[in-house]
Amino acid sequence: MRRSGETRPRRARGGCLRVALAVAIWGAIQGLAAGELAGPSAAAAAPLTLLDAAQRALESHPQVGASAAARDEARAAIGEAQAAWWPLLRVSGTATRYEEPMATLPIHGFSGFALGSFPPFDRTLYQGVASLSYALFDGNARVGRVRQARGRAGAAEAALDAAEQGVLSRVVASYLAVEGTGQVLEAHDRHLEALLAERTRVGQLLDAGRAAPLEALRVEAELANAEADRVRFAFALEQAEFDLARLVGLPADAVDPARLEPIACADTTLAPREPLLAQAFAGSPALRQAREQRFAADAGRRVARGACWPELKAVGNYIDYADASGHESREWNAGLQLSMNLFTGGAIRGGVARADAASRGATELVRLAELQVGQDLDRARAAVAESHARVRSLEKAAARLAEVARIERLTLQTGSGTQTDYLRAEADLLTACANRVEARHREIAARVELARVTGVLDVAWLARNLGAQE
Repeated sequence: MRRSGETRPRRARGGCLRVALAVAIWGAIQGLAAGELAGPSAAAAAPLTLLDAAQRALESHPQVGASAAARDEARAAIGEAQAAWWPLLRVSGTATRYEEPMATLPIHGFSGFALGSFPPFDRTLYQGVASLSYALFDGNARVGRVRQARGRAGAAEAALDAAEQGVLSRVVASYLAVEGTGQVLEAHDRHLEALLAERTRVGQLLDAGRAAPLEALRVEAELANAEADRVRFAFALEQAEFDLARLVGLPADAVDPARLEPIACADTTLAPREPLLAQAFAGSPALRQAREQRFAADAGRRVARGACWPELKAVGNYIDYADASGHESREWNAGLQLSMNLFTGGAIRGGVARADAASRGATELVRLAELQVGQDLDRARAAVAESHARVRSLEKAAARLAEVARIERLTLQTGSGTQTDYLRAEADLLTACANRVEARHREIAARVELARVTGVLDVAWLARNLGAQE
């Protein structure tokens, strides 16, 4: 009895352990499944910051990729041009089948044969040559080609900077479009709520015989206009979301306005024109690209003029003669080779004239780029100053119109105000809020454009100058 009484608790404890273990395993499996199911939604709920969007666009946008490939190609061309400073070593081989037998050895190889005897002849002859050459003088054409390649590489580097800054500018504009349209749509929703509350109030008064049907018609008309405006802004928001999603390489549902962090200018001061102009002349990618292209064009003139000079080369060859019968002879030779173009049908003169014209054109393009940079700088500074002044004025207007709308609603509820005044105050408040959002975003876009013109726009600049809106 004691043994059976002892074994029953052991079995009971073992069964409890098995049940607890099964429950734990099942809970772990369900936890993993829930984690897998909640993982994508949790990732999708993560906020999309402006810096994340900018970094994604730089990594995935084809314009940046194409510009980077062109930069790498231009850099590789520098090494190709610099290879002319090294000797050229080449090997070649020929196998020739003749109709009639030919001498296997060269003429000086005949000395090893007795008078009256003939050297070996064969219809199949083989010849291998190893040649070494080095240009001692080429009228500085090599120098011109290297400089030309470096100028083109510098222009490609500047073009890459311009492409990256252009993409960043578009990212900021698209980001602001989504954020701003979302804020305006939110303001419209609040406006609709106020109109719905007014319709409810008028309906109650109309049922009690204390309001005229005209008031109901008026609020219904305002409500219909507000709903039409909301549809327009809803479609505009959807288009802005699609644009930003395509730009940063994300699905459209990942750029919902609720996921975006509102941004604001960290510094609202505006530097004087002259320092900004000097900074733009030093750092503008468009101006740098024009200057590098002018440098390459000037180097092209040296390349073209190099064809007017003779070319002096040191050459050496190692030759192996053989035939199908096994006869073989080897020899070497070395010397200097001088060549000069005496008549080319005007090709050299035309090349020099073309290079001179290209150099003049590149110089004019630099002047044009300087004018364009100055014009863009002035426009960006004016846009920054104008939008900043509008922001301050519209912030005051929105605050005061919000108070006006509140007072008009109170007076309407107490019976001392009119519905027309209240609806007008609500419409003015909505317009002021929308204009304030637009002005804030115009100021941000103008400052981004100013940074692009001066050549300082990058992800680090965005992190320093565009912070989260408090």
